[in-house]
Amino acid sequence: MFKKAIKINLASAQFRENAFEEFTKMREMGPLIRVQLSMMGKVWMTTTYEGANEVLRDHRRFVRNPANAGRRFYTGMQLMMPRMINTLSKNMLGADEPDHRRLRSLVEKAFVKANIDSLHDRLVVLANQQLDIAEQVARDNHGQFDFIEHFARPFPLTVICELLGLPDEDRVKFKKWFRAFTEISSVWQIYKILPGLKKCMKYFRQQFEDVRQNPRDDLITALVQAEESGDRLSDEELLSMAMLLLLAGHETTVHLIASAFLTLFELPKQRQALVQDWSTVDAVVEEVLRYGSAVQFTKPRFVAEDMEFCGEHLKRGELVIAGLAAGNYDPAAFEDPGEFRLHRKNKHLTFGLGPHVCLGLKLAKAETEVALQQTLTRWPELEPQFDPQHPDWSKRLGFRSLKTMIVKTS
Repeated sequence: MFKKAIKINLASAQFRENAFEEFTKMREMGPLIRVQLSMMGKVWMTTTYEGANEVLRDHRRFVRNPANAGRRFYTGMQLMMPRMINTLSKNMLGADEPDHRRLRSLVEKAFVKANIDSLHDRLVVLANQQLDIAEQVARDNHGQFDFIEHFARPFPLTVICELLGLPDEDRVKFKKWFRAFTEISSVWQIYKILPGLKKCMKYFRQQFEDVRQNPRDDLITALVQAEESGDRLSDEELLSMAMLLLLAGHETTVHLIASAFLTLFELPKQRQALVQDWSTVDAVVEEVLRYGSAVQFTKPRFVAEDMEFCGEHLKRGELVIAGLAAGNYDPAAFEDPGEFRLHRKNKHLTFGLGPHVCLGLKLAKAETEVALQQTLTRWPELEPQFDPQHPDWSKRLGFRSLKTMIVKTS
């Protein structure tokens, strides 16, 4: 008999503003609770660090492909999804071993060629170009601008577009095509993204043909040319992977950058200490990843076999999500998790663990470090024009994210 699901609105402003208290309440219900979530239905969710860690690392019992758990579809809603949505889901995020390792190794080869470690100086240039634009907006608006619209979103989009090798003039198109992605909070809103998605898919197919004829020094060419033991990405895999890199390569970083600034607006002493000693910026970003937990939980895994897990009996085919934020706030893993501490041994879950650990974690952290240093060096007195305790939260499930962040330069 199924355990009754608890209805929890993880996207509500109340939940996000009281995250530590809310996750503590959930943890008191048990290390694994059954919840009812919009767009997912009834799923099991871990509330502890240990439980999330096990789900993330155990790719044998917790699988990504529903077929490996005796299911045809992710949820009944998948039957209603347009074909192009289901096609684009066929990437390494939804694959299990050995398919996952095959796809990831090919993409990793492309990323190695892109040489993320050597990008710092270029990130500084791109950040300052975007800050110049934001500064002009501020001049025209009494020193104010929307930090999300004029920096946190366009900066990482510019970075991933440059890595992919997409021309400067095309970036305006992506901003327009992907605007609807930021507003999805129900299954029906998915249909709003289809026009832009169709145009983007056509664009990438043309890019693949172009680089086959005239190879470039960019990530798209590296993906097309990537080879492992004679194996290459198929056309469908190329399309799915390029879209994944474009979306995941900037969307998560948008929220990480915004989370970093929101955290420092909440904690002015930490901000002042950072501006006085930039050698701590990497530690600040690591603690923001834990304390801010912009990514709240993983995409669902499927239970591959009947089992006992965290004191509950799970049936083959049921859905489980790893509560990343809940684990990051678990006092069994972090002393005084409600405090922002620079010098803790940080083993946060935000980028995941195990075989599906985020491929772009180094790039995301580097972008956030550059964003902090360049912005606060330019405007040490940058001030929020909103109450940091009650910001303009978005309703996106799975992200602790903001719709707007109005700031003033002086």
